[in-house]
Amino acid sequence: MDEANTVTPPPGGADGGGGSAGNGDGATQATAEPQLHRLEFTGTGAEYFRIWIVNLALTVVTLGIYSAWAKVRKLHYFYGSTVLAGSAFGYHGEPLKILKGRAIATVFVAAYFVLGRIAPAAGGLAAVVLTVALPWLVVKSRLFTLRMTSWRGLRFDFRPDYAGAYAAFLGWALLAGITLGILFPRFTYERYKFVVTRARLGATEFGFGARIWPFYKAALGAGAVFIVGVVLAGVAMAMVIAGTKGTAAAIGRGPADLGLLGAVVLYVIALLIATAVLQAGNLNETYGRTTLGPHRLHCELRAGKLARLYLGNALGIVLTLGLFTPWAQLRMAKYRIEALTLEARGSLDEFAAGAAAQQTAATGEEISSLFDVDFGF
Repeated sequence: MDEANTVTPPPGGADGGGGSAGNGDGATQATAEPQLHRLEFTGTGAEYFRIWIVNLALTVVTLGIYSAWAKVRKLHYFYGSTVLAGSAFGYHGEPLKILKGRAIATVFVAAYFVLGRIAPAAGGLAAVVLTVALPWLVVKSRLFTLRMTSWRGLRFDFRPDYAGAYAAFLGWALLAGITLGILFPRFTYERYKFVVTRARLGATEFGFGARIWPFYKAALGAGAVFIVGVVLAGVAMAMVIAGTKGTAAAIGRGPADLGLLGAVVLYVIALLIATAVLQAGNLNETYGRTTLGPHRLHCELRAGKLARLYLGNALGIVLTLGLFTPWAQLRMAKYRIEALTLEARGSLDEFAAGAAAQQTAATGEEISSLFDVDFGF
């Protein structure tokens, strides 16, 4: 349920229907008439504002220590407000583990900045160490997040695959850099594929049938929007400079300042729209082709609607000096969650019962290690 300031179900976690794991009637379920279950989000801005304002105040008063408890309260609310087939999701994270993860992350980041100031070479080495550690941190964070997530009493889980994480997060990232971004959509594809295919509900792992070309299509569309925005911003600024004869003194005058502000606004608008195009394309392909046994998800995000939400939320936050933030988070969460539909073949009740029995028998795999904590990835 993480991404930016919104909360979405884990990969495939919007599902409650899994394959007929453990109940012996997989063929029957696979051929049954599918039932569509659209996810619902029941949270309201007024309710969440009370949680948000208390979290903010206590986090400030405790110099950030309360942020771990604040995150748990927030996710309890968001997960509990996300409903599939009449049942809400649950979040069972432990604040102390979240605090431990943040403390470890803070130490690493602080060491990087301190070493960078004392000895640039040491700072560079610290940056390399952080980069190399990133896939390991991602796996540990996903382990924690999914194991703390439930639906109808069933816990999600994540299969730790460190070799796969290094291939997806470092190998493909390096190839994307070497090819000057040409392989960046492939890197995005591999990243989503890794996260989805290692997740499971009960003993059933999620499947990933996404194609690569839609990621390229989304990247090209987002890139085109961003380039047009940058060009328009540049033209606007050039016109202002030309109108003020381009002198250095003129740049500090009111009209030039307004022109510069307009250029910055155009740039930000282009960035937000490009992000919406990229997110809609990538998430529609990822979630829309995620499966769990014979069941599958559908995702119907619209780039235009997403862009309007981004722009409206940004404007609301700026105009209210941040007080609109809880409503912005709720608006984004509601749209992204309700864009998901589960196409279930077979009874979700039967799946839940069968998966619960298998999960109880596999409790040995549920024991978290010392570093199964939330690092924020």
